[in-house]
Amino acid sequence: MLRIAGLFLLFTSLLPAANPKLLVNRWDAHWIRVAKASPFSYGVYHFRRTFELRSKPSSFLVHVTADNRYQLYVNGTRVVWGPARGDLFHWRYESVDIAGYLHRGKNALAAVVWNDGKYHAVAQISHETGFLLQADQPVHRVVNTGPHWVGIQDAAYSPNPITAGQVYGYVAVPPTERVDGRRYPWGWEHTDFDDSSWKPVEVGKPGSPRNSVDSPSYWFLVPRPIPLPELKPIRLARVRRATGITPPAGWPAKDVPLVIPAHTTATLLLDQNHLTTAYPELVVSGGRAGEVSLRYAEALWIKGKHLKGNRNDIEGKQFVGPRDVFIADGGRRRHWRPLYWRTWRYVELTIRTRDEPLTIDDLRGVFTGYPFVRKARFDAGRPELEKILDVGWRTARLCAHETYMDCPYYEQLQYVGDTRIQAMVSLYMSGDARLMRNAINQINSSRTPEGATFSRAPSSLPQYIPPFSLWWIGMVHDYWRYVDDPAFVKEMLPGVRAVLWFFASHQKSNESLGHLPWWNFADWVDSWPSGVPPMGVNGSSAVLDSQLLLAYQWAGEMEHALGLEPLALLDRTHARKLDRKSTRLNSSHTDISRMPASA
Repeated sequence: MLRIAGLFLLFTSLLPAANPKLLVNRWDAHWIRVAKASPFSYGVYHFRRTFELRSKPSSFLVHVTADNRYQLYVNGTRVVWGPARGDLFHWRYESVDIAGYLHRGKNALAAVVWNDGKYHAVAQISHETGFLLQADQPVHRVVNTGPHWVGIQDAAYSPNPITAGQVYGYVAVPPTERVDGRRYPWGWEHTDFDDSSWKPVEVGKPGSPRNSVDSPSYWFLVPRPIPLPELKPIRLARVRRATGITPPAGWPAKDVPLVIPAHTTATLLLDQNHLTTAYPELVVSGGRAGEVSLRYAEALWIKGKHLKGNRNDIEGKQFVGPRDVFIADGGRRRHWRPLYWRTWRYVELTIRTRDEPLTIDDLRGVFTGYPFVRKARFDAGRPELEKILDVGWRTARLCAHETYMDCPYYEQLQYVGDTRIQAMVSLYMSGDARLMRNAINQINSSRTPEGATFSRAPSSLPQYIPPFSLWWIGMVHDYWRYVDDPAFVKEMLPGVRAVLWFFASHQKSNESLGHLPWWNFADWVDSWPSGVPPMGVNGSSAVLDSQLLLAYQWAGEMEHALGLEPLALLDRTHARKLDRKSTRLNSSHTDISRMPASA
């Protein structure tokens, strides 16, 4: 088994020691939601629980989750958010010690929870709106979600669904937001906020871990397996174009106010200089009823064409992208940030004021992504070559969050074909295998009774690409070669076996594959319709046979190394038969580029 120096598995504990009973027994906390609110429709909700402490605790561990997503505040400070995406049978919860944010006397836990309803991201699994918080220790059960919590639906929010006119191509991301600051409950997260008008919540089923007996809930709870994302302040670099107003020198790279007079419409094209994934943050004062919108784009589009051209160029191009809208209430230093992060290089900022001038006190961003730490470097004495690695690593980081993503702007889906490559990049660059392990688990959990996996997971919309199930076996094999974690690999081998049985059921007497169901994508080759390689009249394909041969070889290697010799012998036998069928293949090299379709 190959091991590369410097690659290792970072399985240090993300959390303080947790109560082991909560991994097998029903929780005392119950799922809650705002009374009389639709459990399935779009909505943004706030929950609060105030309580008294006689002294500041030394530790106060809580476990928290929601459907679809949440942010938890303790005495006005955001301390944790999530949950990390999964499926209903592996519903993640975050654990955090909030003792450092508590004090003697009155304290407040406050959460914002949102459900994107029918506009949800394709990667977002959901049962219904809900929020759950459980104290790790019984002595702290005063904070457990239940009848003592109160909540409201926030009428300030409405969805901005992303339409075909806003983004060219397939879009699978959640909606953007329209937030009316005049209806927003400013200060709701702080301890001294008056919540006397809020209503008691509707109490649902108790929380239940995945390993409990006869769960009463649709959410099978498991701990978050990956760390919280990195958050790093960033600033937009420059103004590329402005109409209706002249911004101050150095803005927005410099934190200086931008004042827009009353009855003015101003539009500014802002350039980050590179693509990023971040939360935009807008701070405004005054300007009641004024509207501020932010649109986001990877690049501008050549007018009249679906082409981007040089992404540095803006002349002769148009802006196409989704839009957030914030309506000012006239208050001082109102701070808005979307509930979920955005992707951009360019931001189009448009301000329309009414009877009052509006001041943009600040416009900034907070970069977010999986917290990979780069450890690899490339030293060739050629700066232009070294820059290639820098650009590639930035690209890889933008495609790694709670899952790997094929792209952060359009889809945010964890496709097996993309993810196998991304996982190897992150292993070589950082040595951190946690997101790779998470991906392998999620794809494994998507497998159908026939044995095939989804092409992407998590995904609320099933999609099957059988060759991607073979690449998933390749991911397990990659993990086995580079990460010293044989117990996990052994856990995945039943899934490997199920995939191979699926393909075996479609092999002909000569071992070549016959017709396979679903979308048998291999690569985007111009002469291959929808990326499906050439096939004979009976379904045989040299490309798919080659992938299956590799999968049998990979499985046999792992089974032999892990003491499962009868299975290894079976897979080696299949591989030898396929190898004889495709004489151009051997165990160390596969050249399918010149192979004709099998007869």
